[in-house]
Amino acid sequence: MIGKALLRALIAVIETIAAFGGNLPSQPLMIAGTGDPNIDVPAIQAAVDQGGQLMLSGHFSFDRPPAKPDGAIYNRMVTVSKPIEILGVLDANGDMPTIQAGNWPFFIDAASDRVAIRALHFVRPKAGAIWVYAVGGLTIANCRIENVEPTVEFGMQAGVSGALSGGIGVYADPHPPGNADPGKPENFSGTLAILNNDIDMGATPGPLSLAITIFSVGVSPDHEVDIYVSGNKIRNVTEPAINLRVVGGQAHIERNVIGTGAMMGSSANPDAIRIVGPGSYFVAHNTIDCGWTDGASTGINVIGQAPPRSAANAVILDNDINMSAQNGTLFAPNSAGIEIRGYAQGTSVLNNRMKGRARAALSVLQNVGTPGSNAFISNDVSGFKSSIADVFVDVGATNTVVIGTQTGVEDHGSGTTVISVR
Repeated sequence: MIGKALLRALIAVIETIAAFGGNLPSQPLMIAGTGDPNIDVPAIQAAVDQGGQLMLSGHFSFDRPPAKPDGAIYNRMVTVSKPIEILGVLDANGDMPTIQAGNWPFFIDAASDRVAIRALHFVRPKAGAIWVYAVGGLTIANCRIENVEPTVEFGMQAGVSGALSGGIGVYADPHPPGNADPGKPENFSGTLAILNNDIDMGATPGPLSLAITIFSVGVSPDHEVDIYVSGNKIRNVTEPAINLRVVGGQAHIERNVIGTGAMMGSSANPDAIRIVGPGSYFVAHNTIDCGWTDGASTGINVIGQAPPRSAANAVILDNDINMSAQNGTLFAPNSAGIEIRGYAQGTSVLNNRMKGRARAALSVLQNVGTPGSNAFISNDVSGFKSSIADVFVDVGATNTVVIGTQTGVEDHGSGTTVISVR
């Protein structure tokens, strides 16, 4: 039986739609939160089913079991399947509308349609706040996400043991893409923009916690994406704060401020920013404080996959990186401020400023693969304390170029060119 309050909320939505002859609303639909999940969730779902523009204000509770539409794989609270802008409206105290709890409050499945979500405050969502499964243009901007609760269900979906959380996920499959799990890159097109969000994942010991993750999006050359991850403030993660893998198009990661915190998850080798596989990547003007206690952590990591999926055209420019590991930390071979490894080819690392301590400030590692034709140019490592050398070039690395004021280069590669500038 439908309660009177829910019935009134649904009637308000229906009357608004009817006023426009069943077409998309020509003016925004406005909904105020009630704090009752059995009212708030159905009311928002009914509104987003019409598309157009939806304005939210007040406190919304999503604290009830998630739904799974017929034929769907993944649980969620509200499914966005039409072109829409969802916009938060400040209340009299200047506060954004809050979305409390909920297992993936918004799940976007809108192939070829544009979706925007702006100025919402997500508090303790389960698994994550926004999952983008398919879209033809995306803006997620000026939102606040805090204290995401990891779930074992999401961990199983992503192929990891234990609990997992993510703030914003853009992928058809949360598995890291590879030959066995290629995802559905054709689900995504247009410009994908994640801008000026404030994300505090509230990481706890053990579970894996990521903030912004984009896997297998766009198909080159005729169904490409342009990605902008810019101006976000991210803190308290146990895994990459920004993680991009396999991009059919271009990705710009700029002016983000990342503080990892010291909390560690159950896996090793975390990176504050990680980019993997094919695509054109521009990583610039970010500020990173990498404070994990793991001696294998990295500020920025560029990882090339096996051909034909190798990384190419990566530019790492003008970033400020502080590796703030505690004194006495034992550093692993893959500990670095900026690292290039695997089959990465043609990556340029330019004008970055490095502080703190790690095994090396700048590193090229063979790991699996043969990195080649990568360059470190004019990076400032004067405030960095390396346990082996400012720059480390591994066996198997070819044609690495090192130009700058670094005081030590440990070179085990072939064709390495080192030019010291004083």
